[in-house]
Amino acid sequence: MTDVGGVVGERLLAIVQRIERMEEEIANCQADRREIYAEARGAGFDAKTVREIVKLRKMDPMDRAEQEALLDIYKAALGMLADTPLGQAARRRLSKPPEKPSDDQPEAPTDDDGNDELDDLLDPDVPPEDTRTVEDARKLGEEAAKAGKPVTSNPFPAQDKRRAAWDEAWCMASGSDGMEVPEQWRRTPKKKPEPEARP
Repeated sequence: MTDVGGVVGERLLAIVQRIERMEEEIANCQADRREIYAEARGAGFDAKTVREIVKLRKMDPMDRAEQEALLDIYKAALGMLADTPLGQAARRRLSKPPEKPSDDQPEAPTDDDGNDELDDLLDPDVPPEDTRTVEDARKLGEEAAKAGKPVTSNPFPAQDKRRAAWDEAWCMASGSDGMEVPEQWRRTPKKKPEPEARP
């Protein structure tokens, strides 16, 4: 090989051949990976979920925990956790009328004012049998906006018409859609490494 314009042909050929071998190895690895995903599908696993697991395992554990926490917060804010088994169980439990104890069943323990011990866990502004109307929900939403409460303080459950009315009134009163992302919901910014000082 010759030296043309300062380019040594043999050196260039060696570099090109190494790149070609590397590309061939990459193609082989990609074919192997496709076979492994096909094997996963054949074994009954969902390939998209397996890909997601591989992606999550590559992440730093702290970054992964932060991403999962943010995802749960965003889902809760959008009412998407209502469809989870835990969300459905909570909705069923809160929508049931309180059971009266039978003669052979001991009464549930009560506090000094005769209310059930769980009363303090429920929203004190919500009566046990919530009879508030859609119009009441609109008024509450407007009052909440004027009081500076966030849109996420909507007291009505997902799939309740009053929830949408509350949100609509809150947005109209605040002049915002409430979708500004609070600081605590944002991903922690990565710190850039300090540039090394040159001597």
